[in-house]
Amino acid sequence: MILRNTKTGGLEVYDIDSNQITGAAFMGTVGLDWQIIGTGNFSSMPGETDLMMRNTKTGGLEVYDIANNQITGAAFLGTVGLDWQVAGFGPVSGPSASDMVLRNVNTGAFEVYDIANNQITSAASLGQVGLDWQVGGFAANAPTTSSAAMGDSSQVAQLVQAMAGLGGGSAADTSDPVALGADISHQPFLTAPQHA
Repeated sequence: MILRNTKTGGLEVYDIDSNQITGAAFMGTVGLDWQIIGTGNFSSMPGETDLMMRNTKTGGLEVYDIANNQITGAAFLGTVGLDWQVAGFGPVSGPSASDMVLRNVNTGAFEVYDIANNQITSAASLGQVGLDWQVGGFAANAPTTSSAAMGDSSQVAQLVQAMAGLGGGSAADTSDPVALGADISHQPFLTAPQHA
């Protein structure tokens, strides 16, 4: 667990094992115009968990490599406009990846940045969803194409395509809003909540 002092910018890491704090280490100080936005394995080093920070004034992104409770390296990834906020981190490009998903606060558009070796390796639009929908989280593990997970790859592609067309009012938007309890038999990816 990483904590930050809101007055000094100090970073402290706490080791946790079996529901107990087993150690702590001070890692240094970062200016207060930088905020923690998430963690992941951005360096692609097995077993590492790295820290991502963003400058609240410029939109700059900085990754800090952490090993053995110490910052071992840092890399500037670039700058993204402040109208794009971090929606989360997850294995969007594939298993074991730590990719960053951003969302535009004005349009609801999603953009994914694939990150490896402390660099943005590619970027892609994930589509747009109405601003009345907020992100609930990302899966810790990327889905596989086995029948136990999401079905075959064509089903995964169909789901991604269906999600990209949700809300937002773009010309390509072919989705229909569904009222609670409505007949949704014509929409293969949406199901009504089941109540007891």
